[in-house]
Order: sequence, then structure tokens, then C-alpha cells
Amino acid sequence: MDDEAQNSNQGAMPDFTDNVALWSRRIAEQVVPAESATAEHVGAAYLAGGKRRRALFRTSGAAEPGGFGGGFGPGELAVILDALRATSGGLLDLLAGSPLANLLVLIAVRQGMRPRTEAEPSGEKFDQVIGGLAGRLQAQGVAPERAEELTYETLKVVFQQDRSTEEIRAFLGALAASPPAERLPAERDTTAQGTGWMLPPWLWFYFLGVSAPAVPGMVASVQEDADGVASIIGYLTANANQAVAALFTGAGLMEFFPAVLLLAGIAGVLFPGTRGRWAERRHALRPSDDPAIIEMAAVVQRHAPTVELRLGGRFDRLARVYPTGWRTARIAVHPPLIRLWHADREAATAVLLHEVAHLRQGDHLIVGLASPFLWLVRVWSVLLTLLVLIPVTIYVFVGGPEAPMVLLSLVRNVATIPIALILPVAGLWVAELSADRFAIQETSPAALRRALGPVGPRTGLPARVGGLLDLLTHPPRRLRLRAAAGWPHGTAALAALWPAALVVRIVAIALFGLVAHQLNGSSATEALGEVGRGLRADLDGAQPLLVEMIVLLVNWPLLAPLWIRIWTSASMARQRFAPYLVSALVPAVLAAGSLTTGEQPPPPEAYPPTASASVSASATSPVPVPTLTGALDDRPWAGQPLPVELRVTEVIPLTQLSGPPQWLGTAAGWFGPSIWRAEADGRLSLSNPSGRTDFRTSNGNWLRQGDRVTFWLTVEYDFDGRTVVSEILGELDLTTTRLTGMWAPKITGGDPLQLLELPSFDIATAVSVDPAA
Repeated sequence: MDDEAQNSNQGAMPDFTDNVALWSRRIAEQVVPAESATAEHVGAAYLAGGKRRRALFRTSGAAEPGGFGGGFGPGELAVILDALRATSGGLLDLLAGSPLANLLVLIAVRQGMRPRTEAEPSGEKFDQVIGGLAGRLQAQGVAPERAEELTYETLKVVFQQDRSTEEIRAFLGALAASPPAERLPAERDTTAQGTGWMLPPWLWFYFLGVSAPAVPGMVASVQEDADGVASIIGYLTANANQAVAALFTGAGLMEFFPAVLLLAGIAGVLFPGTRGRWAERRHALRPSDDPAIIEMAAVVQRHAPTVELRLGGRFDRLARVYPTGWRTARIAVHPPLIRLWHADREAATAVLLHEVAHLRQGDHLIVGLASPFLWLVRVWSVLLTLLVLIPVTIYVFVGGPEAPMVLLSLVRNVATIPIALILPVAGLWVAELSADRFAIQETSPAALRRALGPVGPRTGLPARVGGLLDLLTHPPRRLRLRAAAGWPHGTAALAALWPAALVVRIVAIALFGLVAHQLNGSSATEALGEVGRGLRADLDGAQPLLVEMIVLLVNWPLLAPLWIRIWTSASMARQRFAPYLVSALVPAVLAAGSLTTGEQPPPPEAYPPTASASVSASATSPVPVPTLTGALDDRPWAGQPLPVELRVTEVIPLTQLSGPPQWLGTAAGWFGPSIWRAEADGRLSLSNPSGRTDFRTSNGNWLRQGDRVTFWLTVEYDFDGRTVVSEILGELDLTTTRLTGMWAPKITGGDPLQLLELPSFDIATAVSVDPAA
């Protein structure tokens, strides 16, 4: 019948269906003769995949409602084809590396249980294929002895000596190009428990649900930070001996971190092609015709046909994905992965499929090689150390006069930037764990554990620092190993990782607030009260975000197949709802807590402004009053309850540092008689009794730290026909009522050297502290 079939197909190149049908008949006639009559139909159905293939493996139910046929399992031919599909990559490798005669010798040797000799070609690889085929058959319910018999008899048919290599390769290639092999019964049971590999895309949720809505406020914050840094640079330019100004310049630059982090993420999403070209140029990535690279590319393209491989020269990494477009990517592979491919192909496959998963999840635009977002997440600690930690530590150690104020700035920067990183880092962790789950699903948990390697102590300071930086972009290896060991369980816990990070962030903000209030002079009881009010406000403000998280988790089994289709043409099995309903309890509890707090009375320090203050503010500035936090120390100033008025009591309160000399008299004539007014809610105003309009002030702010009050206030004045924006920044010692500071212009554009031509002054004077009128 083989000859007749071959003759009937001469003259036209058979398509895949004809090819697999022909080979199915060959295998059935020589291995399972009872199924010869339907062999071609079985082969065509298996190749087609979908419902037709699933019907071959139906193990329960009846052929028709109430009819006969229930309980029959799949026929042996379908199981054989499925085992060949699962091991087609290994069989193609054998075919490429050994002559057919040698392969037939190996089959005879193994089947006859004769000992191997050193002359046997491809022995180790052949053993792996034999074990894979037999193990696959046993996993489908075939008895061990029968599985071994089917394995050898099938291989004899496939590698029959009178067949051409091209003919065998065409059959195996047709199987390899068909849909993935069927899930084993144990895996189907696992799927029934509702595992699924892809977790919610929390990294995208962070950008779209957290960062994007905050853009308007972030723009305003960036403008305020820029103004603040410009003012401090102005002080530094006017008087280089003001060390505290230099310190605040470095600390102020770190205020831009959240905005820059968002811009880095946007850049990676909008310009994937540019990033891909930069990655290949920066890391000298190139195409390769190395056989191992070709084999790896074949494995990758079975799961993601658009992904290509490029060879790099790094010896400290295995593989990294990088985008070449919104829906396309490449994987950079390095020599260590090639060594792993030859030593442990399954572990190397797990590494490659982990990178493929990043494309299927859509986070290849954010993570991977040459990612500006990942680079910024890792480099922030270096910048914080260089710009803030080292300079502030030195300044405090030598006993600088502004040490308390500088120390508070240090605490703020050390705390706020890590707090800002909690959510994006948690998103990165979930993306990596989700990619691990895809690799496990397609290989095995043991393969991923071997690829990750053992957990061992890091020796040496550079290795330990590198390990800490790695935690910013990848979860701890111990966590990844534990997740792999627990597969397929743990979906609910991993899906809830990002909502749990939100809880950690709220707790971190509360702890930072507790420390800041106590450094500001508040008692422990007062600090706890302020932190409690802040927690309620944070939960109330997070209500929309919590609702979005609940909606995403509850509907993720429905959304996951749609999400994966955005990035690839791959399909995804439906997941069950139970794990995600459990994980949704975390944001649900937080949302319920925010609803039960109810309306809270305003904090005792948040007094409404007095009428006189409102009149003064309207007379001196059109700028609206800034929103305050309420976290203020409103104890009496020099024995006087707030609000208070401050008046200069010395004749010469100013010392000119730059600008035309005649400006000293002009500025002192306005500054000296002016009255400062400090409100209990943190506002500060400055007004001149004579009603002069050549100097115009905006409402400023004050912040008390023990017996020292730091303050800042904006002043505009006319200089050579143009308006100059300046700022007064200083400190009031309540024990001596001594006011010191600097009055200098801001940098609002143009050449900063022009600041040397503008007036700036050093302030040093005693003041009186009186009850406000």
C-alpha cells in the first residue's frame, strides 16, 4: 500500500495534511494494525488541531447522548503522533547529526538491551529522545512495557533505511509546525484547577492606572521643583560659601525622579525600534549561523514566529529580550546559554521561553535589554548616594550650622524615592514571575530550577551591591525557586503581589511620616495622630485605584486571552476565576477600610485664615494659597500663640552680595519696615505698611523643627525695565528671635551668569514676635 500511495501522489508536492496522513498509515500498518483503516483520518485530525484533535483524546462522556462509546480513551496511533510531535525537535536534531544507518543501529542496540560502546553515535541525545517518547506514551496511560515497544517500533518506521532524509524531515517538520502537543492528563487536571501561566500585567497597570492619571499633578510638581532648584542655584551663584545651598541643590535634583521615571517608561513604549537598534549597537549583537543558535531559533519560533535571535559576547548573562517594534522582538543570546544548550537543553529552553513570555505579556517594551526604565530604576541609588547621602553626611559630621534642616532633607530623600519605587519594582517582579510560569508550563519546574541555579551567598562587596541592585528589577532567586517548586499552585498569591505592594507602600509612608513629625518637634502622641489622619486620607484618595484593581483581578480570566492577542497571534487557554477572586480580597479589604473611615474632623492645626490675613494676601499677591499637608508644629513662637507678626528690630538687616550698590538702600527701605505674618496653617506673608508696589510678594510657607523655623517666600521687583522673580529663604531661631537667610533671584531662563548682575542680599537681623492684629 505504501507504493500505491506514493504513486498516487507523484506529480504534485503533497501538502502537510497528505504527508502526515501518509505517514500515519505507514505507522499504523506496522505498529498498530488494528487502526490502519482510519489511520489517515486520525493523522489529518491530529494535524488540524483544535476540536478535531481534542476529539481524538476524549477520555470521558459518550459518543452520543445516552449512547454507547463512553469511557474509551484515545487510540494508540493518536498517542504515538502526539509523542512524535512532543519530541519532534529532538528527532530532527538526531536526523541532522547522524546517518540513518547509525540511528537504526542505535534502535537495535537499545531494544536488544545490548551495552553501549564508545563508537555509538549520538548516544546521549538518542537516550534523551527515547526517554521522551516512552515517557510521553506512559503519561498518556500506556503501560511501561507497551510504551517501550511502541517507541522502538515507531522509530524503526520513521528511520527506515530505504527512506530519504528529506522525506523523514518533511514529516517531522509537518508535525513540528502543527499546534503544540496535547496536555498530558496530569496537566489537564492542573488546568482544571484554574492555574494559567500569565498573571495580570501590573507593570502596565502602574503606568496606565497610577502614573498616567497623576501626570497633571506631576507637571505642576516638576515646575515647583524646578523653581526651587533654580532658587537654590541662585543662592549658590550669589555666595559660594553657602554650603547648605549646595546640599539642597543635590537633594532638589532628586525631586525630579518620579517624572523622569515616567518619561523613561514612555520612551521605551513609543520608540521600540530606536531602542532595538541601540541595543544591537551597544552590545555588538549580530546574526549567527552557529548550529546551536539555529536550533534555539527553531524552538523559539514554535512559540513566537516573529522572534529572531542575535548573538552577543557577554559572559555574565544568558539571554535578554529587546523590542524591534510594538509586536516584534529579538532575543540576545550569549555564550553561557550556548554552553547550557549543549549541557542541558531543557534548562536552556526554559531560559529562552522566559524571554518569549515577555513578548506575549507585552512587557518587552518596558523590560529587557537596553530598557531606559530598568536603567533608571537601578541607577537611582547611585545618584542618591552621590548627590545626597555623602554630601549631607559630611556636612552633618563637621557640624554645619544648618545641620538639623539638612538632616531632615536627607531623611526625606532617603525615604521618598524608595517609596516611589515600591509599585514599579513590584510590577517588575510580577512580570518576571509570570514569564517563569510560561517557561515552566512549556518545559517543567525542574528545568527552570536548573536554569536559575542554586542559591548561594554572595562574596565580596561588589557582588553584594550587585545583588541588591538586581532586586530592583528581578525577584529574589529564592522566591523564584519557591514559585517554581509550588507550580501549579500559588496563582492567587502571585496575582496579589502587586496589591500587597500597595499595602507596603502605605505602611512605608506612615512610618516616614512618623519619623518626620518627630524630627519636626512633635511628640509621639501628636505624630501618631497626624499619621492616622494621613492614612485615612491616603486610603480615601486611593479608592478609585482600588476599584480598578478589583475589576482587573475579577475579570482577568476573561481579559487574559484578549491581552495576549494584542501582542502576538498566540492563543491562550481560559483560566478559572477562583484564584483571582481570592487575590481580589486584598484591594477589596483596603477599599472597605477607606469607606468605613467616614468623614474625619479637620486636624487641630488646620485653622482657617483670618480676615486680616486674607486682605493682606489679596493686596500683595494674586497667587492662590498653596495646599498644605496639615503636618505642622503649631506651638507658640517665643511664647506667642499663632498667628504672629514679626518685625525687624535692627537698622541694617541686609548685606548686599551682588548687583548695583544703590540697590542696598532701595531693598532695605522696603524690607526693614515690612511686617511678616505667620499663620497656624503654615502660610507666611510679608507686607509693607506704606503700600509700595515696586516689591510684590506671594504667600510663602514655614516649617518648624524644634525651636527653629525654616521659611521661604517669593518676591517680585522691577529691575532695568523687566520683572525679576526672587525668593527669600531663611531660618528663625525662636530661642534668640534671630532671623537669618538669603534673598536672591531665581533662574527662570537665559544665562545663569546674569544672576551676578542682579541684586542679592544676606539677611541677618533680630525680630520681635508679637500677637497678630
